[in-house]
Amino acid sequence: MLSRLFGSKAPENSNLSEFVRNAKSRDKKRVYARVIDKAIEAQNEVIERQKPTS
Repeated sequence: MLSRLFGSKAPENSNLSEFVRNAKSRDKKRVYARVIDKAIEAQNEVIERQKPTS
């Protein structure tokens, strides 16, 4: 009964979960910093598009 509820096979690990578990701290910091920089860029682009044009 529980196998029908939870499935009989465990899900495979994603590349992201493997990275988070196995990467060295400095590699994680480098990747996280790059992701944050890209997110900031994207947010700034949205803000610029919403500014009224005079």
